[in-house]
Amino acid sequence: MTLIGSNTSVDSISAKLECPKISTIIFDIDDTLYDVGTGFTAHRNTDSATSFMVDKLHFPSKEEAQILRDEYFTKYHSTAKGLTVAEADGKLPPLPDGVTLPADRTSRFDPEELDEYWAQHLDFSLLGGPDPKCIETFEMMSRKLKIVGFSNGPRKYVTRVLKEIGLEYFFQSKQLFAVNDVLPHCKPDHGAFQLVLEKIGVVPRECIMVEDSMKNIRVAKSLGMKTILVVGKDRKRENRSAEYQKSADDAEATKAGDIPDETDPAVDGKCIFVDETATRSSGEWLTNTFRYNYSRCGSSFRSFIGFE
Repeated sequence: MTLIGSNTSVDSISAKLECPKISTIIFDIDDTLYDVGTGFTAHRNTDSATSFMVDKLHFPSKEEAQILRDEYFTKYHSTAKGLTVAEADGKLPPLPDGVTLPADRTSRFDPEELDEYWAQHLDFSLLGGPDPKCIETFEMMSRKLKIVGFSNGPRKYVTRVLKEIGLEYFFQSKQLFAVNDVLPHCKPDHGAFQLVLEKIGVVPRECIMVEDSMKNIRVAKSLGMKTILVVGKDRKRENRSAEYQKSADDAEATKAGDIPDETDPAVDGKCIFVDETATRSSGEWLTNTFRYNYSRCGSSFRSFIGFE
């Protein structure tokens, strides 16, 4: 991870504070394990989501599909959950004449169908392929920490993303949670977090949540986790390119009300992007991340995760 700044003023008080040993680090996937400026999120949440809604749910146009998708995503934070609730609300268009549901289906919308559609139709080349520095970071973290993935995306899609960026090896099937695994919940529902914690057998105080979503950061913090906010690779650069800014803005526009806010008290640490720790141990990365934002564990954080 590339860190924004550092602060050493907590050194004198960190030893006086009790911090639990961290055993587990939970990663969001989208806009966390790849950068928000790739254009992939905007592609998924606009053209690809609306293409699915026209092709499979018989919306008359992509424009009408986008309006409904955005309305329900704002409320429910997941395209899959949003469309599930939209159907229950009677918001899907009627089936065209002569079209019937398959014999084994009772619902118009099937999250598994969206999962398959995205896995097959998205332009994964936008992700840019594996990042050697990011892979090295995960190799170091995996020696000491349990690595868990927790996404509001569907499972086949999430697995495909991890494969494309070269990280699938680090997320064992039993430690990877997609929206299919927690419905009718999804992040930021407390129930979704609690289900994941129960499945992996840890308590919140042993966990770090790495996220780009403020809604999810706040819930993770309220449950007792430590939090790291991913703010985006070029957001802090005054000379960031117009192309990057447009891609980031387009992505954020599809996630209304959830732009990263590093000043929020729920944020324990922040980073630009999960990519640069080639010359550091993951213990140093975690220590410095938390030191930046006046973490209660401060510079002693390494000892609590077993790196000292």
